[in-house]
Parts: sequence; C-alpha cells; structure tokens
Amino acid sequence: MDPLSTLTMTAEFEQPLREILTVMTHAIPGETLTSVALLGDGGPYTVAFSEPGAVALDTLQFSIGAGPCLDAIKSGEAVWSDDLVSEPRWTGPAVELAAHGVRSAYAQPLAFDGHVQGTINLYSERAGGFPAETRTAVTVTAGQAEVLFQAVLRAARLNEVITQLREALTTRAIIDQALGIVMARRQCTAPAAFDILRRSSQRRNVKVHQVAADIVEAVTGRPPLPPHFGDPPATRNPGSRPSPAD
Repeated sequence: MDPLSTLTMTAEFEQPLREILTVMTHAIPGETLTSVALLGDGGPYTVAFSEPGAVALDTLQFSIGAGPCLDAIKSGEAVWSDDLVSEPRWTGPAVELAAHGVRSAYAQPLAFDGHVQGTINLYSERAGGFPAETRTAVTVTAGQAEVLFQAVLRAARLNEVITQLREALTTRAIIDQALGIVMARRQCTAPAAFDILRRSSQRRNVKVHQVAADIVEAVTGRPPLPPHFGDPPATRNPGSRPSPAD
C-alpha cells in the first residue's frame, strides 16, 4: 500500500488535506469546474472540488477508465483538450463529458516523493477554455500543492511516530512493574527476572507485556498502572492576555 494512500484514510491527515485542496480549487482562475483527485488502493478518487458537478465529471472518467485525468496520471504530464466535441483521443469519455456541457478539459498531474499521486482537473463550458496563462497558473498551483502535501505528510507521520512511542512506553511500564514483583519474589536480578518473563511468554505463546500484565493483576488485584504522558502546554500567541485560569 502506498504511504500517501494509507495516510489519506486517517482523519488527522484527510481533514487538513481536504481544507488545503478546497482552497486551491477556488484559487484557480477562470469560470471552470475544478477538482483534485488522488490515487487510492481502488484507483483515483476525488478529494476536493469547487462545485459538486466536478465530482461527477471525475467519476465519469474513473468508471469508463479513460480521459484526460487518467492520461495525466499515466504520463506524468499535463493533458488537455481544447474541444471535446472533436476530440479523437477519448471517444467515449469525450462524448460523455460533452453531453454534460463540457467543451474543454485540463488535467495537471500532482507528484509527491517523485511519484504521480493524483491530478488537478479543470472543466470548462467553452471551447479553448484553457489558454497558456491558465495552464501556467495551474502548474504553479500544482507545485504549491506538492509543498503543502509534504508538510501535511510530515505532520501525519510525526503523529504516527508519537503514537508508536507512547505504545512502547506503555508496554515498558507494564513490564517494569512485573519485573519488580518477580525480583522481590525470586530474589533475583532484573535480567534474570526478564528471562523468566520471556520464557513464560514463549511457553504461553503470548507477548511479554501480556505476561507482565497478568503477573501484576494476579499479585495486586488491579491492572498495571498506566504511565502518565504530559503534553506540552499550548503556545500562547505573542501579545495575548493570560486567561483567568492561568
């Protein structure tokens, strides 16, 4: 599974991603329908749009399996048509798009980490709806999107690492509580106590921290005490006044 596809499935990644892309779609010049599609495990899907009609136009290409959006993903280059009525490249999709009132279409690939991960898609009711200045603006927007996406990806990956560290510390805290019990009862060193836990883990075919949790609960009658994680205080904006609770 692609890392970007995995992260788009998490709420903490998808929400800021949608907000960024929605702002971008409205920033593209011209009277056009605009959308952004990303690649997922099941193929491309629309994640942001200027108007709901753009989603239907994206979905039309996805269902047929052809069109400027898919060509841009495959080639990694911008793909457009000045007049879909006379367009020979995508006979079926072109006819369908024209039937929805679209005369010209433009697709700009979005690349992250050196791989095409989606497209910015534009649809116009006019033939020749994407002159050079509009295409340049979309190219610039795509470059900005790559920078923004990288920032969101880094934040999402950092949150994932923090979660893993918290889980590791929780597991370690449980094992440490059990080690203290085993050392007191067996009058042994910490390495020897851990070896007892490890051998019990292998014999029961369960994780060491589960063996440790069972020992703590059997001796104390309570589950192991969880570690306390103190998050840093929120940063106050310069010049802001402290709240009454501060």
